[in-house]
Amino acid sequence: MNNGRVIDGILKINGEKVCHTAENANSALSPGTYNICIHYCKQHGRRMPMVEIEDCDLLKEDECSLCDQLEYVSPNTDLPSYCPMLKAGNGAYNRTDGSILLGESIAPGCLIHPQKHFKGVYDRIRKVLSRGNNVVLKIE
Repeated sequence: MNNGRVIDGILKINGEKVCHTAENANSALSPGTYNICIHYCKQHGRRMPMVEIEDCDLLKEDECSLCDQLEYVSPNTDLPSYCPMLKAGNGAYNRTDGSILLGESIAPGCLIHPQKHFKGVYDRIRKVLSRGNNVVLKIE
């Protein structure tokens, strides 16, 4: 659902619903097929599933150096640079960083239980990639 401000969706794996998604309509990715990689994010201080809009290796060197380190980062922090990632978070309205938030939808653009859903999706992505397979995100 797109209300002009946020886009709500459903994340499916092999046709099976896993969780809801929410994105800010102004920074959402265009419909298409994207590879997912896992990349270390200095803002979150951990490896995060990133939507490849460019080669992840190039991104590590070029884009991350331009991303000023924030003093405090929570799951709901809007990052200083556009960097589409799958992540935990409760609301998409103030996000301009390209985040695709995961959780259970309670209202347009608002999610609950994001950590639970992020952990499950992250573990599945990590396992598939560790086996040498690709992870593809299809946005319709």
